[in-house]
Amino acid sequence: MRASVEEVIPHERASNAENPGAAQESAWIAASQGGDAAAFNRLVLRWEKPIYNLSLRMLADPDDAADATQEVFLSAFRSIRRFRRDARFSTWLYRIAVNHCISRLRRRPPGAHYSLDDRSATAVPILDQLPARHSQEREMLAEESRSRVRRALEHLTPEQRAVVELKFFQELTFEEISSVIRVPLSTIKSRLYSGLDLLKARLSRPEREGSRADVWRQG
Repeated sequence: MRASVEEVIPHERASNAENPGAAQESAWIAASQGGDAAAFNRLVLRWEKPIYNLSLRMLADPDDAADATQEVFLSAFRSIRRFRRDARFSTWLYRIAVNHCISRLRRRPPGAHYSLDDRSATAVPILDQLPARHSQEREMLAEESRSRVRRALEHLTPEQRAVVELKFFQELTFEEISSVIRVPLSTIKSRLYSGLDLLKARLSRPEREGSRADVWRQG
């Protein structure tokens, strides 16, 4: 049986855990690297919601997202001593999360279909979380039903889906995304624009009654 975060990290809620300042977060990181599990638990409380939402949008399955979130923090806990404090903690944590989600997507059987509409009444709506400044993309997606958008997203490769997530939902710059995924800027831009083109193409097609999407396009 897989160990839970709570089994590895004693649960201790801090009153300001959800919105720490940079200095406070840096102190928690330093303490965590020294073996302080309670300090790491404060980092979990600070980041568990963003990491879960990232996982939910990439995986489109609440159970998978919850499992992935748990695995991300267990992995982070085990490797926190290797984190360089001159880097951004969020970049390091997003890298772990994206890699876990991509691995899960690649392990799914071809043709598997996942739907937030069917699985969770409390799932986070994709369009509601798209930042307002991405007005052109928001306008394009707002014209379609949420279920169609989710099915269209499933046609993206895991790598394209990761870039769309980091750009539009986490609002990272291209340079920050490149640092998270560790590929050149040109590759990041290519994945984003090809992903958006694929979304537009999918959403422009008439939807056939009862049709089901593949998880992602091969190649």
